[in-house]
Amino acid sequence: MSHKALSPHAPLQLRLKRGLAVAATLAIALTGAAIAPALAAPTTTGIFADDLAPTTDVDRDRAAVELGVRFSPDTSGTVTAVQYYQSSGARNVTTATLWTEGGSVLATVDFPATTTPGWRTIPLTNPVGLTGDRTYVVSYQAPNGGYPSIERDLASARSQNGFSLTANAGVYRYGDTSTVPTSAWQGSNYLVDVVYAPGAPAATPAPTVTSEPTAAPTAEPSEEPTATPTPTVTPRPTPTATPTASPTPAPTPTATPEPPSSGGFVALGRTFPNSDTTGVPSGVALTDYTGPCAIQTAGYVIDGKQVNCSLRILAKDVVIKNSRINGTVYADYTAGAGSFTITDSEVFAGDYVGTGIGDAFFTALRVEVTGGTRSINCYADCTVQDSYVHGQLHDTTGVNHESGIRVNTNSNLIHNTIACDAPDFAPDAGCSAAITGYPDFDPVQNNRIDNNLIIAGSGGYCTYGGSTAGKPYSGQTRDIRFTNNVWQRGTQMGAGGRGYVCGYWGPITSFDINAPGAVWTNNLFDDGTVVAPAN
Repeated sequence: MSHKALSPHAPLQLRLKRGLAVAATLAIALTGAAIAPALAAPTTTGIFADDLAPTTDVDRDRAAVELGVRFSPDTSGTVTAVQYYQSSGARNVTTATLWTEGGSVLATVDFPATTTPGWRTIPLTNPVGLTGDRTYVVSYQAPNGGYPSIERDLASARSQNGFSLTANAGVYRYGDTSTVPTSAWQGSNYLVDVVYAPGAPAATPAPTVTSEPTAAPTAEPSEEPTATPTPTVTPRPTPTATPTASPTPAPTPTATPEPPSSGGFVALGRTFPNSDTTGVPSGVALTDYTGPCAIQTAGYVIDGKQVNCSLRILAKDVVIKNSRINGTVYADYTAGAGSFTITDSEVFAGDYVGTGIGDAFFTALRVEVTGGTRSINCYADCTVQDSYVHGQLHDTTGVNHESGIRVNTNSNLIHNTIACDAPDFAPDAGCSAAITGYPDFDPVQNNRIDNNLIIAGSGGYCTYGGSTAGKPYSGQTRDIRFTNNVWQRGTQMGAGGRGYVCGYWGPITSFDINAPGAVWTNNLFDDGTVVAPAN
């Protein structure tokens, strides 16, 4: 049967089809005409059906993970290609591996990344012979998560298409590609396959011995999508985090901006951003913005403008500078269409239940953000530097929690002043923390929090470190680095008469110093005493 054949216009390494020998495929590709091989092309098959499609197209997990399937061919034969289903949200997938069950590498293949969804077929340069009834694993690396899956599809053992699958045959492993995946999650099928020719196997190269498999993570990949800001668009190629394209022409400021003043908050002899050193520089005369609020032109520039709408960033490398936005600025992670840089600007989210700047693929420099229930959401691939967030929504309805900056994956908070200063309103409104990292919906991973001033506030704590016990992904927190930060003690007496400790309960909670890659260095109160990590 044919299997997962892709467009004839795809690159050569994607064009192998079941029912064709590799030699015949290459001959057609190179000459433009079919050349009959000397021997009949072997019939090939695979584990899964041609039309198998995921039920979850883009998982919310954003960690690097190796995804595969454990299988046993009923008869000996040869693997001529590996296959995987390219999710519309998986980025930078370029490596697949065929393993023995014990973790020795039989073949590794590299290939160009794509964002086109569907099955991809990647031929092996040297086909690999397999022995019938022995167990193997085929997998690929999703360095940024976002992979597809079918939950519970492989929960039970079964035989199909000449292969045997044990229960929980879908396997994964967090981290790089050096170790065979062995963990399973609720029988999930991660849509990985082989092109297999039963019969006398080809000579197999000696396997590459790798290190013994590491312990499986204490929690599993997320299978359920969660609520993130709602605007979505048709997926496009992966955006870069910083502008690279030449901007399209746009109006320039009416005056040359002056450098920010030398003011700022001072703590422990260090100066941190405030309203004087962030926002629109003096000397810039703003004019009304008359351009689109949904920006779909790559490299588009907004400079020296008063913007009276919320900006949806639907194109790459958008630039916003020297401007005041009475609204919000947003690029959607799942859509993957937009990226932006915002500098020397002000974002006033107003009396609005939502986020001032979010959610992914952005850099914010010398920006002041006020209003909204959350100043900034760094859901993925964000940098916030030399900025000041404060003045969140005063929610008199008593419903919503406020925060300064929320971090999730690949977030960099560098030299900012971060406050959550909204007062409490019964029954439940008030600040959660200046910095929040909650493993509710995704693992909190690879975040750098360096040289920030964290303002004392109304929340229970001033900071959440990403490892909150009892949350679905608390066991997957890793690479969280807190360095050189200063916490204000404030004037609110802490619980139990412990003095002034930033929040009611303390400066930080849910930071696991024993998590992989955790760093806690030179973090102090503003009186010079040491802040200890607290889990």
